[in-house]
Amino acid sequence: MIAQGLCSVLASDYYYPAQLLAAFRLAADGILPLAKAWDLISSAPARAAGLSDRGALVAGRRADIIVVDDKMPLRPRIVAVIAAGRLVHLADASCLVHSLAPRKTVAAA
Repeated sequence: MIAQGLCSVLASDYYYPAQLLAAFRLAADGILPLAKAWDLISSAPARAAGLSDRGALVAGRRADIIVVDDKMPLRPRIVAVIAAGRLVHLADASCLVHSLAPRKTVAAA
């Protein structure tokens, strides 16, 4: 359904890692580029729920950000979380330094 453009939102209320894993799986399987897969789990659900203060990295919004270690694309790992502009989770500072090494940004929101 996703490959045919018949899915507008991916969400889960029972298994929180599902969205992250789904986005990376869609990209790994060549169904969607990661940025488009990310929209299904970030911007699209925010729009659907009427949460206009989140879902995209835009001035004046909440600034909810996750830093993902994707060395193993089918096993993405969240190494840091910034919520409303504040660092609220840091798995390991050394992982964060490695994750922030210069790379191409593939998704933001």
